[in-house]
Amino acid sequence: MSGAGRDPDVPKLPRGKGMSFSLGQIVRIVAVATALIALIVLQRPCATSVSKFVTSFGEPDAAVRPDARPIDAGGVMLRGDMTPAELEEAINRERQR
Repeated sequence: MSGAGRDPDVPKLPRGKGMSFSLGQIVRIVAVATALIALIVLQRPCATSVSKFVTSFGEPDAAVRPDARPIDAGGVMLRGDMTPAELEEAINRERQR
């Protein structure tokens, strides 16, 4: 049955031998994999070090202190649904402060 029932016009599909790599290709694959793993592992410590280095140049007087009290800027909220009379009244009331 192996040769008697086959049509001679139908080509036989080639069987693959799997993937075969040369030594140079294997070296490149290992180098790229090593670089990607190093990038993932070293990303966090490097980012932390750069952050500390950059922030070390700031003046301590310019930093925001955690005990700073919020400043009341005053003012009045002007909404879009206010009538012109209400707008004038809010502006005049704020000018008198």
